[in-house]
Amino acid sequence: MHELQIKIRQIYGIHLVELTGAIDALAYPNLANSLTRLLRQGAASVILDCTAVSYIGTAPLKGLIEFASRARAQEGDIKCIGVAPTIQQMANLIAMGDLLEFHDDLSSALQAFRRVGRNEVTVPESHGG
Repeated sequence: MHELQIKIRQIYGIHLVELTGAIDALAYPNLANSLTRLLRQGAASVILDCTAVSYIGTAPLKGLIEFASRARAQEGDIKCIGVAPTIQQMANLIAMGDLLEFHDDLSSALQAFRRVGRNEVTVPESHGG
């Protein structure tokens, strides 16, 4: 597996976590540490960009569910974009598809945050993403 690279930036008050590589049991702790830091800083609105992710293991997928739950407890959420259809199918098979929100692209994820009306998130009507 390739080492997981994590890049974090802000867009419209939402933290975009861009991931490259594989999210397996060895790489997941680094992602978990990054997400924990964001949540501790009060950054509970997060988009995980998985466009360049080649693999997500079952255990890391379960861990992402836990982070989504923690983010929701802080009035935020974690939304995933660019997740391969096979990984989305796996999430649905293990009954996690309803617990993680998948979007095709950045624009649709940003609009989903806009629809829920989070106070800290100001997203324009249309974003070219």
